[in-house]
Amino acid sequence: MISVATVIKSFSVCLLFVVLATVGYAQKLLPTSTTDSTVVTPGLSGTKLFSRPDSIAPFVADTTFNLLKDRTAARDSSAIDSIKPLPKQQKKGTDLEEEIKYHARDSIRFGVEEKKVYLYGDAQINYQDIELKAAYIEIDQETKEVYAEGVIDSTGKKIGKPQFKSGGQDFSANRMRYNFDTGKGQILEVITQEGEGNLRGEKVKKTEENFYYIEDGGYTTCDAEDPHYLIKAKKLKVIPNDKIVSGPAFLMFEGVYTPLVVPFGWFPNKSGRSSGILFPEYGESPTQGFFFRNFGYYFNLGDKADLALTGDIYTKGSYGVRAVSNYKKRYKYNGRVELSHNSLRNSRREFPDYRVQNNFFFKWRHQQDPKARPTTSFSTDVNVGSSTNFQNGITTSTQDYLTNTFTSSIAFSKRWIGKPFSINVNLSHSQNTQTKIVNVTLPQISFNVQRIYPFKRKNQIGKQRWYEKIGVSYSLRTENRVTTADSVFFTRATLDKMRNGVIQTIPISTSFKAFKYFTVSPSVTYNERWFFQRLDRGWDNETQTAFSDTSYGFFSNRDVNASVNMNTTLYGLVQFKKGWIRGIRHVFNPQVGFTYRPKLASDEVGFFGDNGSLITYSHDALSIYGRPPTDNTGSITYGFGNQLEMKVRSKKDTITGFKKVKILEQFNVGGSYNLFADSLNLSDIRINGRTRILERLGVNFNMNLSPYAQDTNGRTINKWLVNETGQLTRLTTASVALTLNLNGQSRQTDYNSNKGTDAELAQINAAKSSHIDFKHSLAIGY
Repeated sequence: MISVATVIKSFSVCLLFVVLATVGYAQKLLPTSTTDSTVVTPGLSGTKLFSRPDSIAPFVADTTFNLLKDRTAARDSSAIDSIKPLPKQQKKGTDLEEEIKYHARDSIRFGVEEKKVYLYGDAQINYQDIELKAAYIEIDQETKEVYAEGVIDSTGKKIGKPQFKSGGQDFSANRMRYNFDTGKGQILEVITQEGEGNLRGEKVKKTEENFYYIEDGGYTTCDAEDPHYLIKAKKLKVIPNDKIVSGPAFLMFEGVYTPLVVPFGWFPNKSGRSSGILFPEYGESPTQGFFFRNFGYYFNLGDKADLALTGDIYTKGSYGVRAVSNYKKRYKYNGRVELSHNSLRNSRREFPDYRVQNNFFFKWRHQQDPKARPTTSFSTDVNVGSSTNFQNGITTSTQDYLTNTFTSSIAFSKRWIGKPFSINVNLSHSQNTQTKIVNVTLPQISFNVQRIYPFKRKNQIGKQRWYEKIGVSYSLRTENRVTTADSVFFTRATLDKMRNGVIQTIPISTSFKAFKYFTVSPSVTYNERWFFQRLDRGWDNETQTAFSDTSYGFFSNRDVNASVNMNTTLYGLVQFKKGWIRGIRHVFNPQVGFTYRPKLASDEVGFFGDNGSLITYSHDALSIYGRPPTDNTGSITYGFGNQLEMKVRSKKDTITGFKKVKILEQFNVGGSYNLFADSLNLSDIRINGRTRILERLGVNFNMNLSPYAQDTNGRTINKWLVNETGQLTRLTTASVALTLNLNGQSRQTDYNSNKGTDAELAQINAAKSSHIDFKHSLAIGY
């Protein structure tokens, strides 16, 4: 019979053999490593746990990676800084198509027995069009798989999250696994940019067809890490450069589902421009209620044009629609057209203050490339619409809301190469939203002929003759304009208010030397005006009232003026041999001339005023380019200019040792004397000049001296007065304007001063001026 002791001994021996066998089998299952510690990282959701050998024992991930303790089993990345290709490994008789290039900032560790490579710190892998970056990357040479994830730094923040690029798609994830051989992969907690928003998902699978399947994902345009709003879908499929398809989708705000749901979603995902739905923006207006704005559809019309149709809807009934198109032809032209309409509803239908306001607005911007046609240009900047278009609760632009003037212009110009001709056509528009007044010029045409010399010899031999310097030019301008209220702009009354005309100008001029030192410049200018409205006044005997009438037809007037001027230049120079000032130079430019303009028109005189008063008027009063003079004018003009500068020593100038300092940059005096005037022949004496104090302070000044006094009613009186002592006294009135220019900013101050005896001041009232600040008169007796 077997004893109890024998049974216990046999059981102990068997248990020992079982333990030894279990340990041996476990050692065969465990992967060997050149380090004696591993950090076990949970695998992907639904996969086996993944063991990650670390470069140190134990591994502590930080923003600065530690050096390897076991330097015999690991090498520093500085020793492996070049991109080293992996040896081609076969799996089931297949090889990778290209080399896998990889590098890391901190270190690269090779597991020879398990055929794995571990990359630490700013690791990067490139294979064909695939690029992967992460803080930690592990390459399995046997299965041709790669695993990547971020690490936790010393502050507890996760850094170095995997960044994956493939086929034009960019992904940012927490963890990912990818197989280079099959082209399949799995990504956890992914974020990828799609258009103006980003696509998110808890799990993403990539197939060998480059399709991406996203589980528990969504789309948002919010850039926050935890988006404030999201279109949430359980399943999504992304086909790169084609489309995104989703199942039932909900709209989420701050992580809360809303009742807004769609059974499925389809979003275009083509690279470049593509047609598709424009998502709206939502909000609340204090006057119009809740709204959805800028929702609609975008049409891609090719490489040269597009079209966006958008609209706005408000809960209180207002709405707006817009059509915007951009077009561009490279090296030719580009532009933008925008047409909008909105209907604003105030109050409620059942209230007496309920009203509907309909507005429209049209914008057109066009610019021609200068290289397309160097001799021709065409540009537009059109802004036209209802005056109240931007003065409502629908306007979203602050600049549009504050704008009270709309201006438009369309310009065309052309010149001919090798010929003196050029033409300009302009259409302009100005609209004031406060006064509701519209000014339109439609069109304004100018044709110009540059100066030509008709008497110049083609083959010049010897000196140039005086008549060869005679130059002639020509210009023609025509204009059609109207000023009216915007409420009656599209009525017959607007046509009746239009004013138009044509003016042609022919200037002839030349210049030549006289007496060796003088330059003589004669000129003659002829103006011809055409207009199509004429003013007539008369007296109605039945009603005993004066009337005015407008006659339509072809009318014209003309004038001519001639002038001759002579000028020269004199130089004065004073030099010093010693001292800081070495020289002073004065440049004096005197000139004298004569201008004549004959009388070619006269005014009509009659009892055509209010209550039959006697007035004078001109039939040409409706001409937009004026009328000829009604008096002969012949004036002798005079003037002289001065410049004063000096040369001083300069320590900064190492070449000459001197510099020029301008004392007076300009000082001019001028006036005229009318030979045909029966009195008051002298004009005001005009004095102006400018200089600079130091380097940044500029001073501009001007002065008008009147040789005549004025009485208390503002009427000019005799230029000679008798003072209290019985002597004749000549009076002048003067006004002075002083402008300071400091660092590009100018400030103008006008001075007037009344001086003289009480008897003189009783007869003088200074003419008021329109200068900026204040002005009074200075009476001087001599």
